[in-house]
Amino acid sequence: MIIRNKLESIDKINELKLNKFPEQLFRLNEEDKVKQFLEDYPAQYYAIRDKSKAGGVFKLKVDYNKVLEEIKDYNLFTINVSSANYVDNQLLVGEIEFLSNNEVYAILSIDPTASVRDALSNPTYNIKTDIFDKQINRIPHFDVIYQYVTSHNLQDVIVEFALFDKNVGIKKEKIIVYELRTHY
Repeated sequence: MIIRNKLESIDKINELKLNKFPEQLFRLNEEDKVKQFLEDYPAQYYAIRDKSKAGGVFKLKVDYNKVLEEIKDYNLFTINVSSANYVDNQLLVGEIEFLSNNEVYAILSIDPTASVRDALSNPTYNIKTDIFDKQINRIPHFDVIYQYVTSHNLQDVIVEFALFDKNVGIKKEKIIVYELRTHY
């Protein structure tokens, strides 16, 4: 599997039918489409992500009434129901990669208010090991993440995700996939 950019990541998440928060891609001057999305998926908070480049402006917790104001500086962006609506339920967040040779790379946070970016900058766990290393038993819910990645054939792919203690997202599952990366 090769994923070269954020748009290919969106396509691959959809193609693999992975669980995600309701999300839609927008371009500049599509306010009517944004309004329809907000009507279709009412929530207190939304996340807005620049999809024009890696590391673009990301706003995790935008109040429903501020979304139209906040999108003015974006040319290509997504809006999704924010994980901030579920801070009482988030158990683990970050990115993980299981390689075909049994190596594991993981940067994870158990902070229920953390985003993936927060986890990357201030992780609870930052490991490079293999799946047989006993230290991974210290990571809560590691087995759940491992089972999810392997059952969806996501080996050799960096998976940005969050794990919740209740079913969330469009498929009503405990794991949300935010992004898949291989070549960017």
